[in-house]
Amino acid sequence: MNRTLVSVAVLCVSAQMLALAQEEPLLPLAPAEPALETQLENNLQALSLTDCVQIGLEHNLDIKINRYNPQISQYSYSMAYAGYDPVLNSSYTYGFSKNPGSLDPGSTIINLDRDIYSDNLSSSLSMLSPSGGTVSLAGNYSRSGFSSGMYNMGNNDQFNASAGINLSQPLLRNFWIDGTRMGIKIAKKNLQSSHLVYEYSLMTTIYNIECAYYSLIGAREDIIAAEQNLALAQEFLDETRKKVELGSMIELDTKDAESRVSSAKSSLIAMRQAYKTAANTLRSLLSDDFTLWQDTDFELTDELHSTPTLPSRAESWFKGMTMRPDLLQMKIDLENRDIYLKYSYNQLFPQLDLVGSYAHSGAALNNGERPLSQAAQGTYPRYTVGGQLSVPLGNISARNTYRTRKAEREQSILSLKQKEQNVMVEIDNAINSVNSSLEAIASTRDARIYAEQAWEAGKIRLDHGKATSFEVLQLQTTVFQNRLSEIRALVTYNINLATLCYREGGTLEKYNIVVSYE
Repeated sequence: MNRTLVSVAVLCVSAQMLALAQEEPLLPLAPAEPALETQLENNLQALSLTDCVQIGLEHNLDIKINRYNPQISQYSYSMAYAGYDPVLNSSYTYGFSKNPGSLDPGSTIINLDRDIYSDNLSSSLSMLSPSGGTVSLAGNYSRSGFSSGMYNMGNNDQFNASAGINLSQPLLRNFWIDGTRMGIKIAKKNLQSSHLVYEYSLMTTIYNIECAYYSLIGAREDIIAAEQNLALAQEFLDETRKKVELGSMIELDTKDAESRVSSAKSSLIAMRQAYKTAANTLRSLLSDDFTLWQDTDFELTDELHSTPTLPSRAESWFKGMTMRPDLLQMKIDLENRDIYLKYSYNQLFPQLDLVGSYAHSGAALNNGERPLSQAAQGTYPRYTVGGQLSVPLGNISARNTYRTRKAEREQSILSLKQKEQNVMVEIDNAINSVNSSLEAIASTRDARIYAEQAWEAGKIRLDHGKATSFEVLQLQTTVFQNRLSEIRALVTYNINLATLCYREGGTLEKYNIVVSYE
């Protein structure tokens, strides 16, 4: 089973995203690469949040890096089956020795010089069986003979051949699980875990894009508010100078207005710098080559919305328990602990193996084909059946390994319980943040409206000589600060909604993103 590079398919925009866009329909997703090229050609004049998510899925470096993890785990899983690879061994040897002649003591028999030679060809094929046993097929063919001095002794070659099978099957230790089967099970679980890790990295990147997008919208709105604040301050300064010329106001009032203009300029400079920083954050999340984006600007088409959302704690908790990839990954880790525990428990038993062999053999003098025929026909069969017992006295290593694995499993159970509790707390905090930020939108909006009304009233009082320019400038400053607070409340609410979805593990589902491993 060979799997290729992990791919991400973005299917369509979810109904929730339609609501986030102030009930305006969004354009369907187009292939990310052409969309990126078109946007770059147009200096990125328009980008929706969905566009940014789509581009990020294709070009974000974190995603590109993490995309290899499932592929690497797949290779490791395939490699775990290497224990079942058959092993073929083959060898050929030729031997030669020259023995000197001799005279047997007490007789007149003279042994002449002898040249002794031999050829031996052997091969075997061995493999591990799925039940933990070993199977070996072996064959051997040999020739041996000698020649004596200058006398022709005739043909005296001896040929031998054999072929057989050897079996060994564990009955206790390594019977229901052995090292190879344990490795395969663990590798399979690790593959599933790598898929979850990758999906969690996708969720995290998308969440970061959401936060960066909303923050950039907020930075843009801050600039608009700062520009309006500067324009109003400059307008008030111009009006003050005219009134000073007409004698209805004193020169000191001009200084207050000039101070207000300088302060407004300083605020605008700070807002523009904050926007540049926020834009770079979004660029880094969308790009695998920052140089292509460094001179581009964003025209964000989505707006900050304040549609009331009342999340259900029970429903959110259920989503978190069933959809959070990091939590599911810990459950897989606990399953791995069970596998380790099962293997270490099996290692406590003695090694009791059932062994057996069956073979055919053949032999002939000066005929190389006859032994092969005899071995093939089974003229001379032989077999063995027996058992082999090995009992480690004390078995200290296996016992302490089992105790360690058992303790690690109990530890993992508690860690999983702790993680579940932390997820519930994170979701509960996210729900509270959504509710409080929604209330903050209403309160900051009211505060801004009241401040604007107070500012308008202050200008009227100033015209009637019942207020000073300093008081009016203070009211204008309050309007500006309340406007910034309202923008921050809107940004916080949108980010809190994204955070709640992220804590629930539903970020991919929200965008209808399907991750396929092929």
